[in-house]
Amino acid sequence: MKIKYFNIFSSFTVFLTLQVIIIVFLSFSCATLSNKLYNDSLDAYKSGEYQTALSYLNDILNEDENNFEALVLRSKVYLKLNNTELAEEDINKALSLDEDYESHFIKGKIDFDKGNYQQALSHFSKSIELNKRFTEGYLNRAYTFYKINDFENALNDYELAYQLDPNSSAPLVNMGFIFGLIGENDLAIEYYSKGILVNPKDFNAYYNRGAEFLSQRKYREAISDLTNAYELDKGNTDLLFMIAETRTKLKDYQNAFSDYTKILMIDSLNSKAYYERGLISLELKREKAACDDLTKAGNLGYFDAYEKIKKHCGKKSSVKKK
Repeated sequence: MKIKYFNIFSSFTVFLTLQVIIIVFLSFSCATLSNKLYNDSLDAYKSGEYQTALSYLNDILNEDENNFEALVLRSKVYLKLNNTELAEEDINKALSLDEDYESHFIKGKIDFDKGNYQQALSHFSKSIELNKRFTEGYLNRAYTFYKINDFENALNDYELAYQLDPNSSAPLVNMGFIFGLIGENDLAIEYYSKGILVNPKDFNAYYNRGAEFLSQRKYREAISDLTNAYELDKGNTDLLFMIAETRTKLKDYQNAFSDYTKILMIDSLNSKAYYERGLISLELKREKAACDDLTKAGNLGYFDAYEKIKKHCGKKSSVKKK
């Protein structure tokens, strides 16, 4: 009679193999779930659904508190939710685990907003070192240089940003602004003009070039640019004031009157607009309309109107001094 031996080692091997398969399967399942949650949170972030993104990221980090990608993204979410303190906690922890150009960029932005410009420069420089084609890194480092009055390095970074993205007008417009600050007004106009060629709908390019023309008393050129800027930002009463005042310098009283009327259609309690329109009516020999506007300006508290009323309106006005 043959004795049958039970192969305990073979059975044990099968048991261990099954355990390994189960562990691998569970690990794979957890990783798959984590990846799905991260992708969902990223989609929610891009869609502006920040609370939803935060919920997904919290689930990931509750399972793995050292998930670098989740920490970086959650710091961005916190920034969108105006929670700088928690954003900084997350990005600091992420940088202690690893680093990439985006994590340094986020830390740089946080430092910049806190006024820590030297630290911001360090992180923006590191983000550029890790990704030499990172346009936002150059733009933000340039702006930080500008904030500390290092205009030369700011101009250099804006030039590098433009070389990386020649379809963007922002670097050119910012260079124009700096040239204007340092008194290089012709260069300022040149760079604003380049910005307009790149992007004919750049509000800042038209507005700033118009302001430069005003500083040089080139009123017709200024009117053209300021009007183009207004077409891109209708309802901007400050801009309309600039346009109306420039028309007045050109003695274009009828169009200046129309501009002040537009302002009053937007803001019916704008005392300065009533006052200025009243002065325009005086130039146009419309005494009654002038006195009506000057009276409204005075009643709204624009005290400079009183002398004009006294001089031009006499007893016709019913202004109530406050």
